[in-house]
Amino acid sequence: MLRNMRSDTRMGSTTLFWGLMLSVSTICIWSTHGEICGPSIDIRNDISEFKRLENCTVVEGYLQILLINDKTNNINQEVFRSLSFPKLTVITDYLLLFRVSGLDSLSILFPNLSVIRGRNLFYDYSLVIYEMTSLKDIGLYNLRNITRGAVRIEKNPELCYMNSVDWSLIMNARLNNVINGNKKTKECDNVCPGIMEDNPLCQRTSFNDNYDYRCWTSTQCQKGNVNSMVFYFILPNDEKKQLQEGVFARYTLITAV
Repeated sequence: MLRNMRSDTRMGSTTLFWGLMLSVSTICIWSTHGEICGPSIDIRNDISEFKRLENCTVVEGYLQILLINDKTNNINQEVFRSLSFPKLTVITDYLLLFRVSGLDSLSILFPNLSVIRGRNLFYDYSLVIYEMTSLKDIGLYNLRNITRGAVRIEKNPELCYMNSVDWSLIMNARLNNVINGNKKTKECDNVCPGIMEDNPLCQRTSFNDNYDYRCWTSTQCQKGNVNSMVFYFILPNDEKKQLQEGVFARYTLITAV
């Protein structure tokens, strides 16, 4: 399984591509238990597979979304905008997106995703966004913590707002993040909230020698540093009885300072 794959060195695009091809050939056996979903969820080929995420608060393992194209699914941006999983807050391994047509932002899909723990990585990465031809912004405006692993965001020709995110606010900035091959900054209209209208300005930080306002989209600022606290699920009594005692202590919720 991909969750056990490791790489001790920084890999190139070719290695990542073949790793993704291996992902395509991997069959994931999944199950759910209450609102803790897993082990791992693999969504591919058909947009109807997103139903696996219904009622998930935590994905125990990785979440892979890949190979969904408009030719076989007759989908467009409006179809994805009708999909939303606001209950999902934690992914314990990694989040990977690869060749999903029509998805222009993750802001509606995962509006409350707060933590990617990186317990097991895709090579050295806990967030991989690769060859997403329709993606215009990442939009994970509630993402507060990437506990372990780097990010790889590459070859997304329409993707903007890459220079307005300060990754050091949510992860170890010393990691070898790979962010290239996306839309050129000069071709993007990266305007953070408050600059063009009478709204509060986003915070300003210095990252990669660039002191600027920090935001995920034109309407969503990047939020500040975080504290960690124990996350307890509020479930109906009958569902609580189904969960083994002590399972809650394995998860953390990241909340604003």
